[in-house]
Amino acid sequence: MGFDAKRWLAVGACGAAAALACVVGLVRSRRRSLFAALTGVFLGVALVGCVLCAQQLQAGEWEGSRREVVIEALEDGSAGLFGTSATARATDAEGRSVKVSVRFSEDVGEVRYGDVMRAKVVFERPKETSKAYAWSSGCLLTAKVDKTDRLEPAGLKGLVLAVRNAAIDQLEAVPNAGAPLVAALACGWRESLDDGLYQDFKACGLAHVVAVSGAHLSIVCALLGCLLKAVRVSRRISIAVQALFVAAYVILAGMPVSCLRAAAMTLAGLASFFVGRKAYALGALSWCIIVFLATDPWTALSVSFALSAASTLGIVVFSGLVGSWAETAAPWVPEALREAVALTLASNVATLPLSAAWFSQVSIIAPLANAVVAPLFAPLCGVCLVSVLVACAAPATASLVLGVACLLSELFSSVVSLLASVPYASVPASLSAGAGIAVAFALCVLLWLWWPRLTGAGAAVCAASLAVALAVVVAVRPLLVADEIRMLDVGQGDAFVIRSRGCAVLVDTGNQDAKLVSALARAGIAHLDGVFVTHGDDDHMGSLTALDGIVGIDRVFVAKDALDCGCDSCERLLRDASTVAGEDGVIGLSQGDSVQVGAFKLDVVWPQAFSDEGGNGDSLCVLAKTDTDGDGVGDWTTLMTGDAEAEQLSEMIEAGLVGRVDVYKVGHHGSKKALDDEAARVLSPSLVLVSAGANNRYGHPAAETLERLEAVGAAVVRTDEQGDVSCVFRSDGLEVACQR
Repeated sequence: MGFDAKRWLAVGACGAAAALACVVGLVRSRRRSLFAALTGVFLGVALVGCVLCAQQLQAGEWEGSRREVVIEALEDGSAGLFGTSATARATDAEGRSVKVSVRFSEDVGEVRYGDVMRAKVVFERPKETSKAYAWSSGCLLTAKVDKTDRLEPAGLKGLVLAVRNAAIDQLEAVPNAGAPLVAALACGWRESLDDGLYQDFKACGLAHVVAVSGAHLSIVCALLGCLLKAVRVSRRISIAVQALFVAAYVILAGMPVSCLRAAAMTLAGLASFFVGRKAYALGALSWCIIVFLATDPWTALSVSFALSAASTLGIVVFSGLVGSWAETAAPWVPEALREAVALTLASNVATLPLSAAWFSQVSIIAPLANAVVAPLFAPLCGVCLVSVLVACAAPATASLVLGVACLLSELFSSVVSLLASVPYASVPASLSAGAGIAVAFALCVLLWLWWPRLTGAGAAVCAASLAVALAVVVAVRPLLVADEIRMLDVGQGDAFVIRSRGCAVLVDTGNQDAKLVSALARAGIAHLDGVFVTHGDDDHMGSLTALDGIVGIDRVFVAKDALDCGCDSCERLLRDASTVAGEDGVIGLSQGDSVQVGAFKLDVVWPQAFSDEGGNGDSLCVLAKTDTDGDGVGDWTTLMTGDAEAEQLSEMIEAGLVGRVDVYKVGHHGSKKALDDEAARVLSPSLVLVSAGANNRYGHPAAETLERLEAVGAAVVRTDEQGDVSCVFRSDGLEVACQR
């Protein structure tokens, strides 16, 4: 904490010094407008640095202490296997407060934005695995809450939250598949939304539809303006209707800070458009950004804020350009429809590179999806808002009015799911945050300076170039990859890619969605012939459904006994496997079965039958034999054991199923019981792969396990130290390359 505080104090000091230098330039130079702008920028840097320094010093005082505090949820809680997580503000008896990431136990129940409760908690630093996320959300401390006393929010905010909670309760009571989407569109409540449907929205580049963001509000208001213009409503009335829409959405969303920011940017854009000059729109947006950063410096690190601002910028600056393209490409389409499509596409000019960098995903189908969905989006949002408001005001009409909204939402969801099912609708992308920002900036500058008019020939060239690039990425590139097993860095979990001659399979998925998608992007994986899930533990299959809509999956392979096990973990495994591959795509494997993946022959060596209720001891273990020269004889052997440990390994050895191997994926992340001295002697691997999270609480890999392996001459590579590890098998040797 101390180091970070000193760093931000230095940033503040440098900003202040630069601002002072600019003031001198302002006095002595004739270019006063330039120096005035620079003075404002550097004063902002100084403010951000000093405020963050002060907040970190205060957080340092709270670290390690146990305090009775009042906790206010700053967002809706996100339910997980171990309780509900949410960003919250903790305030002590002296009125001092700090922003924290809180994990609520299951006993606390559902947590919604604005919930207030009193609890005694211990404050700690974020763990390494969650440090980046905590930092980006402004949470310098974490806390776990097991028991609370609920308090009622007071004042105007309490009334607004009561309206929101009543609306959510009514929607959750509606027995209709479209109700969760209505709750997301009207109230910003996403907890009831099916994960598979949300993945479909992401795959189509429509995640903003179900987010409380400036992108959501700006696009909806802009589309609403197009519709009102089409029916010849005056500009004054149109602005008033859009402002009422924003106000209604803010109330139903509960007035969270993110929503207020989004509303401010949207209203600033509306006001500037009313004046009728683009320069005013840019100025209004700029002032909104400056005010938000001055109010809360942590906003500078917020991904959602950056995307909201970039989306609004795209609409303000480039809607006219994209509109001219739409008119050239499809002059027969009604003007209102063309403008609706142009607005949604313009909002993606700056956000697409940023989304690719932050979410490791590019939606290929986004332009088509936006064109199809744009005319439906604004009317649907309007119907949802009005229906929810009427249901709250007149509960007797709730079933009728909400039923209509739910039906329309269900039809809307069907359209999105259909678009997401198109092959390669979305592909993983590997782009650093800095590169994403640079690409977005360069694209905006290029379009602004060039301001090209689209011609038929130009459109054909662009379409052909994109098609060729897509074909190279998804079809040609996999054929050029050598015979490889790649260990992916997904934190405390397992994920391995086996690929050869255009074929690729994934063995386990870990449970950190963003890390898995990012790692697959680094590996250039856009399609998987299959996914092997060794067993139902969350750190081996938790991110399986996160691949839906991002990476095409033909089949999911599991241990045959998992199909009839009936335990909770196996039931979840089968449910998730069916989601990504369909019921017919879930294949059970038994000891002795084989799967061919290019030059790799994957022989199933364990389990013979379930004896651990689908747990670690029943992990699906495969012996991969690599025929690099194509003579029909395996040149290399790799043993992959999931979480199977010494007991299971000894049984495999005694049965003659495994012997000496070249590469060994150590079981259970290198736990103390991963293998014994005899197993290490028999296997005698040249290379050992260890997948474990940095500074994990389990102490993986165990020192004694590493010592056993090193004693037999094995070289050990670990994801917590080396990141991704690539093992390329060639007829003349094994090439190992590490990410770091």
